Amino acid sequence: MGAPLKKRILLVAGLLLFAVIGIYCIVLAVPRHDYFIERVGSIERDVHEVTTSASVISEVLQLESTTGLTVDMRVRRPDHSANRRLPVLLVIGGHRTGKDAVDLIGKPEGVAFAAIDYPYASSWSLKGFWRSVTTVHKAQRAFLDTPPALALAVSWLVKQPWVDQDRIELVGVSLGVPFAAVAGATDTRFTRVWLLHGGGDNVSWLAHAGQEHIENATLRRMAASTLMFFLHGNSLDTAKWIRMIAPRPLIIVAACDDDFVPREAQEPWIEASASDDVELIWTKGQHIVGSRRYEELQQLIDIVVSRTTTNNSPPRFDCDRG
Repeated sequence: MGAPLKKRILLVAGLLLFAVIGIYCIVLAVPRHDYFIERVGSIERDVHEVTTSASVISEVLQLESTTGLTVDMRVRRPDHSANRRLPVLLVIGGHRTGKDAVDLIGKPEGVAFAAIDYPYASSWSLKGFWRSVTTVHKAQRAFLDTPPALALAVSWLVKQPWVDQDRIELVGVSLGVPFAAVAGATDTRFTRVWLLHGGGDNVSWLAHAGQEHIENATLRRMAASTLMFFLHGNSLDTAKWIRMIAPRPLIIVAACDDDFVPREAQEPWIEASASDDVELIWTKGQHIVGSRRYEELQQLIDIVVSRTTTNNSPPRFDCDRG
């Protein structure tokens, strides 16, 4: 094979590679609104186990959709719920907690708690993404599938005789905030949306998590922007999605001394709170970390449960934003 022919082959191969990368980037750049809706499908099969203990009914479920989406879910409700319709809080929190978040909330009284696992088997966290890019391909699908997973959970809930369909609320906590924003905007069966201890600017949030891996702030933000892009960041732009939740109410709860979400990632919350449909509540202390920070956890539980069951507002607290 002569040198000119080799050059032509290399040129053609380079152009093809460039075209493939370009098409791939275009696909990533286009928001996947239709996917979030079409991926839900309808429940084809549900397998679940019911137990009753200490006046609490616990249900462990696996839902399978006609689209192939599978959702693992847990529900806890008072055992007298068959005699009345209950408000439901559907929680999406940290990946490690998943559906077991219902255990952190305590005994259900006057309200039912539900939570799902992320549709992703491997370990993930914002910090974990900096340790390895090998999870990106799997995480891409999980990022897109999590909002439909929440909608599939609602499809099961609305069929239950004990559920008050006019009071199904979605609660996104920490890592769950971006996905709750999408699900809350695309599925109007959620009558109210809560976003707790999360960020409205996902790039700033991810860049903050990467401090231990990239020291330079500019390089770190560039890396975070690139990684967020490949994780369908344009489809999960929290600040854009929260505008689409209205006229249904949105309540944002932010921690004054959040050590996981930087101030710049909280700024979109302040802007959003200018809307009549958005309420911003500040809490004392740091970021919720499961049950390891009891005071932070209890603050959030008290705020959400009291508002859901009695419609009481928490005492107002203003952060020192200086």
